Amino acid sequence: MNLGLDFHDTISYAPAFFAKLIKSWPGDVYIVTGTPPSKIHELEEDLEKTGLSRSDFKDILTGYEYDKEDMSLEHFKRMAKHKLKLIQEHDIEVYYDDNPFYVSYIKDHGIVTLQPIVSEKYLQEFEKKDPFFTCNLQRMQFDYLENLDDDKMLKKKKD
Repeated sequence: MNLGLDFHDTISYAPAFFAKLIKSWPGDVYIVTGTPPSKIHELEEDLEKTGLSRSDFKDILTGYEYDKEDMSLEHFKRMAKHKLKLIQEHDIEVYYDDNPFYVSYIKDHGIVTLQPIVSEKYLQEFEKKDPFFTCNLQRMQFDYLENLDDDKMLKKKKD
């Protein structure tokens, strides 16, 4: 069974856990990233900082070329399709990604899709460092809980 993992805010969120998972996984392991091919060396350096080397996984499957300034909803929809194509081409059966766009799209295509949920502390730390930080999309997944009540949860009609 092949395993695919996103790097940014997935492996990088819990590097010790994912390094252990990657090194003990019995099938092929792929890093499936939205990072453009022109930035692969930066990604390799970041992987090494987590304690992973190229010998720990089969390959890095990259995104397409883009500029961060061009990231939009359309970018995420397009990248979800791109990642799914890579996952299918490499017979990946289990996939981890933090991004709600990718998780939501890939889960409906026969791939066991798992989403690490990052802490509020992590979100706050990184949204200050990078204006294009996208893991904050997770926050929106849970915002509705703030206003959830029994009637909404149980879909009861109000009189």
